[in-house]
Amino acid sequence: MAVVVVVVLVAGGIVFLRHRASQYFVYSPGSAPQLVTDATCRAASSSDNLALPGGSPCARVSVPADRAHPVEGRLYMVDVLVGQATWPQYALAKLGLLKRFEQGTQLVPAEAVLGGTPASQLTCQTNQQMVGATEAASVAALRRLGYSVKENNLGALVATVAPNTAAERGGVECNDLITGFDGKPVHTADDLRAAENDAKPGQRVSLTVERVGKGGKTDTVTLHPTLTGTPSLGGAPAQPDRPFLGVAIQSRVTFTLPFHVQFDVGSIGGPSAGLAMTLALLDVLSNGKLTGGHKVAATGTIDTDGNVGDVGGVAQKTVAVRRAGVQLFLVPRQELAVARSEAGSSLKVEAVSTLNQALADLGAFGGDLSALPPPSRSS
Repeated sequence: MAVVVVVVLVAGGIVFLRHRASQYFVYSPGSAPQLVTDATCRAASSSDNLALPGGSPCARVSVPADRAHPVEGRLYMVDVLVGQATWPQYALAKLGLLKRFEQGTQLVPAEAVLGGTPASQLTCQTNQQMVGATEAASVAALRRLGYSVKENNLGALVATVAPNTAAERGGVECNDLITGFDGKPVHTADDLRAAENDAKPGQRVSLTVERVGKGGKTDTVTLHPTLTGTPSLGGAPAQPDRPFLGVAIQSRVTFTLPFHVQFDVGSIGGPSAGLAMTLALLDVLSNGKLTGGHKVAATGTIDTDGNVGDVGGVAQKTVAVRRAGVQLFLVPRQELAVARSEAGSSLKVEAVSTLNQALADLGAFGGDLSALPPPSRSS
């Protein structure tokens, strides 16, 4: 009987821990892919990340051969491994022992990772973010070099579809491009928001939706009012007298570049490699000497104007770049303290909020910026 009681208690404890662990994710140190132009940077299979022949992780920057310069030194982006927490990890975290057994690993509440995004749409969203990051990096780098880049508004890109809403019931999906609302053209996210606000709750409207690989199609959906006490997508207060489509959107913008630029990052998603990719492209297109021959890593989002934004998992990223032997790590200003707490004595960490600050830090670290034009007054 005593044995049975013990077994029941242990089994019940494990069930409880599994339930609690399901409400958390874990961040762990990932890899630090080197940004290269080498064609040998490729994946062994469609499911693998890119690697150089020796096995070290990489990401590839492609530009026309007549514009590329040999690169001295190394530039790295860095990622974080994000996974569902296991019950042993949850138990160790609550005992304050998780980092002792798994260095750099951190328990993170699911809502902090997902926000308002259903877990089933997370991969779609992170892939969107990486596409946006590669485009913004290309534009920021080329504009910093003095090139003119034209913007083209294509429509409102769906990032998230809220459950039990008009959009979900109408078949709208993450990554759909909405180009029309009840006969009105939609070129930007603001166009869609304005058209939605002009509609009435319960009104039947037609959405013109373009889906990757399936061409344009027209769906008819019914706008429903938000329910009293139920926050709308993004946490805004409920407004029962206003229509609610149920999508988080952003303007889908493409850019006309003066020549072909491409980034191949394998299966890595998210927006945080924007700064690193911008610096790598600038290095290749200028003189290849921006790092001064050193090992440099960077994390941070980038916009087309060269502004650097904060990212998550900086503690884990710092551990990853330290393990890769990086000498200088550029991070968003908001994450400086966290990064320095994990850097150790061999890794220098500097905070940046713009592309020009990052370049100035590279110059102070021995990089040669002479091939870059002076920054514009607006930057």
